[in-house]
Amino acid sequence: MKILLKNAKILTFDPEDKILERADLLIEGRKITRIGYRIEESADKIIDCTDKLVMPGLVNAHLHSDENMFRGRFDNLPLEPWMLYSCPPLDYGPFSHRLIYLRTMIGAMEMVKKGITCVQDDVSECPKATVKGYDQVFQAYKDIGLKGNIAVNMGDRAFMDRLPYTKDCIPGQYHGLLSSHPDPDEMIETYEEVIRRWDRKDGMRVVFSTSAPQRCTDEYLMRGLKTALKYDLPMHTHILETRMQRATGPEFYGASIVKHIKDIGFLTDRLTIIHGVWMDEEDMRMIGEAGASVAHNPVSNLKLGSGIMPLRRMVQNNVNVVLGTDGMSSNDGYSMFETVKFAALLQKVMDADYKTWLDARSILKMAIQTPAHSLRRTEEMGSLEEGKDADIAVINLKSEAFTPLNDIYKHLVYCEDGSDVETVISAGRILMENRNILNVDENALIEELQAMTGEFQERFKDTVEKNDALMPYVDRIYEKCIRQYEDCTCNLFV
Repeated sequence: MKILLKNAKILTFDPEDKILERADLLIEGRKITRIGYRIEESADKIIDCTDKLVMPGLVNAHLHSDENMFRGRFDNLPLEPWMLYSCPPLDYGPFSHRLIYLRTMIGAMEMVKKGITCVQDDVSECPKATVKGYDQVFQAYKDIGLKGNIAVNMGDRAFMDRLPYTKDCIPGQYHGLLSSHPDPDEMIETYEEVIRRWDRKDGMRVVFSTSAPQRCTDEYLMRGLKTALKYDLPMHTHILETRMQRATGPEFYGASIVKHIKDIGFLTDRLTIIHGVWMDEEDMRMIGEAGASVAHNPVSNLKLGSGIMPLRRMVQNNVNVVLGTDGMSSNDGYSMFETVKFAALLQKVMDADYKTWLDARSILKMAIQTPAHSLRRTEEMGSLEEGKDADIAVINLKSEAFTPLNDIYKHLVYCEDGSDVETVISAGRILMENRNILNVDENALIEELQAMTGEFQERFKDTVEKNDALMPYVDRIYEKCIRQYEDCTCNLFV
């Protein structure tokens, strides 16, 4: 199919950062084939973009769609107690394939409406991963037309071995319940079947996720790396999101978690580390030297009280920083416009020297350009150029957010909230036009999921009750780690 966008203001993000006025863009199949002025060529569809901005689609470089049933549910919990309910160790799941599909789709539709054209979704399925369950996730993204890097989030350590001080703080009566763990061979088999079914098909890539190093044995981490090398996959893991994880490294490994994964050979340029809030300068240096990425999730970090990632220091250490929303239960929305605004604002709190603050264009690139490396899609995305995939958001400039129009980058970062996104194209396929989602029936899907929500909530009451019993003990571990952290470390960033 040929699509011709006419008379647009085009924000290219090409190597010269060109901004073109009243220009045209031609799409053939999934690719951009021409960008210029007065392109006179027949097309299957011509879209008049007068008074519109044509820009690269945004990338949500980290989310957990399995949390989509938890919008508006949790508050005032730090990560480790929060995980008792967002990813419960006791009595959670399994869920029907239809629920998995619908919960993925509700987030996918929201992301399309916010100008997102590609996602990196780190999905957990409880109580264990199944190929058919993950088929539903991939199928949802395929149906709506989003490009997706989808990870099967798994670790082979039992709950009792994932946190420090569990044997001291959790009574023996729970040890048996919390000591089972997935079989690593079965996990790798699941991964390889998902790869065979979905990797590099219909705009999908498979990501090997190890959840977090402290949730995996070193043997499983390295098996994950071996699998990723075999199939050329991106990799995902969560590191130093919280103060408690800062204490976990010395307790488990006698060193920072980042140093540990470097020492065993796990830290490579295909790895995206999620959060990185409590990294010191040496951690950042090692990540930058390895060519790895860090996914910054500022809204989630605030809601869970995790802290503020040292963005400028990451960039100074040559870390490839990307932006994500994180999951619905720690954010309550999937707006990348909100994410870029928070990322731009919070860096100012971390650094008193205003001359070092990153400008709006640099922040916006973390939602457009830098994800190409994290997702291992450098040849196809990150800019509007001939030969790149047509991943495009068309934004109405005749709105309050762009009046008066001063600096387009500042308007996008500080003024726009996603409501002016009118048309979205991913890999040459129109997903939304004039604010109407085209490839799925939005209203019918919402109604179907709402009809299933009551049953889910009733089941979840029992899950909450069982995991409530663990809260006093996890809280004790949390407080012990916080005291240890405060005793051994002053402010990392002074």
